[in-house]
Amino acid sequence: MALACTYDIAVAILSGGDNEEVLQLIVERSTELTAADTAALILPGMDGSWVVEFCRGEESLIGYTLPDSCPAARALNAQDLDTLRNCRVELPGGWQKTLAFPIPGAAEVAGILVLAYREERQDKHVYAQSLASLAGFCLGMADVQDMRDTSDLTEERHRIARDLHDMAIQELFAVGMQLDRIRQEAHALSGGEALVRQVTESLTGVDQTVTQIRQIVQSLRRDSPSATLSQRLHHEAALAISGLGFSPSMQIDAGPLDQEIDDDLAQDVVAVVRECLANAARHAHASAVAVTVSIFSEGVDRVVRVNVSDNGRGIDPTVTRSSGLSNMRSRARRHNGWVDVLPLDQGTMVSWRATLPAK
Repeated sequence: MALACTYDIAVAILSGGDNEEVLQLIVERSTELTAADTAALILPGMDGSWVVEFCRGEESLIGYTLPDSCPAARALNAQDLDTLRNCRVELPGGWQKTLAFPIPGAAEVAGILVLAYREERQDKHVYAQSLASLAGFCLGMADVQDMRDTSDLTEERHRIARDLHDMAIQELFAVGMQLDRIRQEAHALSGGEALVRQVTESLTGVDQTVTQIRQIVQSLRRDSPSATLSQRLHHEAALAISGLGFSPSMQIDAGPLDQEIDDDLAQDVVAVVRECLANAARHAHASAVAVTVSIFSEGVDRVVRVNVSDNGRGIDPTVTRSSGLSNMRSRARRHNGWVDVLPLDQGTMVSWRATLPAK
């Protein structure tokens, strides 16, 4: 569960998901994974204060400003990491225990993820710093999307890649070491075979997640503005192999795509393909996925179409909301297009269309 949750967040960020939705998802996952009664993201306010911007569990805390006398506020203002990691966060409501986890920023601490408990209990926050790092990753990607200067964009991508490699992977290594110790102790327990199996499965999941993060890091470092759209699409297909367990088939009109699509539309095409492949890996349980990206004339317009089909289990009728599909619809509307999700005899096809700007 933990690995699936953190992977979903990373995919949402890389797919260009709405910044606020992703940050809210992080606090929701924080309560699920740590058994905290409340999780909150405290970020800078307009006046230099520190404010609860996102919360799950005690939503009345949203908008609460840390008093200047609060140790956490003083540590944030001083950028004192050692104090932040060990200080109590003063929140209204009589919390028995609060824990702070720094959110990394470009050059300083961007805020904190706070876990609050009504009563003392055994700590279950081994994933909390990884979630805080993902919050920093999300905030950093929002900055990237606002950048226009190519050199600044490349530098920021490389910074995020370093943060992912140096922080998220190190956190997962620490989790893996803890799990390995638990597995060794479980071997000595009478009837501990089931626990050993569960911990071994979790260790396998940690290894897979480390591999996925390393691939994301490689994508951030290699997916430079100089790469053509067709090259970027093939790169996304290569990254998807670890999640799918096989290579998706690709049919791409490379010449027209690279010549006719501008940078703005190209970014959306790549994000749509990435989201579709991620959805297939998470939900479809398919043995084959096909991606087709083409350009054609429709009346006086030139249209780009992305079709991604799989032979999986089809659409779950109990799922009524999908942030990934909402993101794809938003991207299509920006270019006078739309999205269709079509059931197949076996599996599903997502068809995304956008109109190229008139020349």
